Amino acid sequence: MQPTSGRMTYWLRAPDRPILEQEGPARDGPHGHVNAGRQHMSTTDTRVSVIVGVCRQDPERWREFDAVYRPMLFAYLGKRGLKEFEASDVVQDIFVKLLRGIHTYDRAKCQFRTWLFSLAHNTLIDHARRRAAYAKALDGWVVHVLRANPSESLRMAEEWVRIYRERILEHALKQVRARTSSKVWACFEQRLLRNRPAAEIAAELNLEPKLVYVYASRVLKHVRTACEDFDEDISHAFESDVSGRC
Repeated sequence: MQPTSGRMTYWLRAPDRPILEQEGPARDGPHGHVNAGRQHMSTTDTRVSVIVGVCRQDPERWREFDAVYRPMLFAYLGKRGLKEFEASDVVQDIFVKLLRGIHTYDRAKCQFRTWLFSLAHNTLIDHARRRAAYAKALDGWVVHVLRANPSESLRMAEEWVRIYRERILEHALKQVRARTSSKVWACFEQRLLRNRPAAEIAAELNLEPKLVYVYASRVLKHVRTACEDFDEDISHAFESDVSGRC
């Protein structure tokens, strides 16, 4: 994953699947509160988010949650200096605490990534303290966690946001790419990820330039929806120009 011209570019390869030519039913508004658990979801939602699905102990949603968040947590802990076996223990503890407390999450108060960061960071500190209790001297990742100054703590939080956003967006792009035709995906990728002029893309794909914007906008909508399943807004990732200007 490498940024190009200031925008986030993801190089994803997936088999071509049936074209996303026809729009499905519009998705109703954002999900309601998750807190107090499984009954505060709006009855107008056409599908539940991954987070609410985990709260409801939906096995399919939990598998998707695990596939996205476990590598994310390992990446973050790796940046903190933990070895794989140490990170594995911390991640396991995070998930145990998460399953016990996810029903308390209230999206009206904060984004899920903020809630999860707090849980993960506090769990990391707990592990560092236990590790320090068995050691005569602090070293490695333990000292960095326990002795972090305000600027270092801010850097850790910012790094978490970056890792979190990249992972969610990568997952969303892969999901949408898998069910989108090559031509429609090319319009999205070339226009919004690589910032190429619509006229050039249209000429290469033998399309009317306006269709480039239509298809790019359609794919972007599906990517946004996939990210919203994880309570994440992806407006940071695109300098969207799907207005139809060539």
